[in-house]
Amino acid sequence: MGRGIEYKRQVVKDLTERFSAAQSIVLVGFSGVTVLQVTELRDKARQQKVDYLVAKNNLIKRAILGTPLECLGSDLVGPTALGIGYDESLAVVKLLSDSAKSLEGLKLRAGYVHGEYASAVDLEVLAKLPSRPELQAKLMGVLQAPLSRFLFALKGTICGLVRTLEAIKEKKEGQEPGASEQA
Repeated sequence: MGRGIEYKRQVVKDLTERFSAAQSIVLVGFSGVTVLQVTELRDKARQQKVDYLVAKNNLIKRAILGTPLECLGSDLVGPTALGIGYDESLAVVKLLSDSAKSLEGLKLRAGYVHGEYASAVDLEVLAKLPSRPELQAKLMGVLQAPLSRFLFALKGTICGLVRTLEAIKEKKEGQEPGASEQA
């Protein structure tokens, strides 16, 4: 026996709210995945501030109706789970891609990332990209390198000038007082 209409309306409302707050959404097929594996995946997802949930395809279709997410409708076939990322938009993609490699029954289907539809192939490519903190660290290294080189060169120039002045001072101290005025 099916669930009541009020329950289904509440699920659609909940999904709609989650979708509106999401940075990225990934659809995965999950046939053959055990309850223990799903529980472990949900724990990993919570640690990364990602929601992993299962919903009926018809309810998901109702929640995406009339939104930019409607492009995902054709991928809602068979048992479907949703990964919803709120902060780091690629976190959900990386999590589910890594999990799909280790869990045989988990298959990436499609997603909506940065306001665009992403196929399973696109999601695999996105999963290989470095995360935002990694990119920021690389950018800082690139920006810092010329400055470090400049400071190193400047330090070498100043040290050379100090050595030259020291040599001139020693040379003048070694000469007689009247000899420096004649030159």
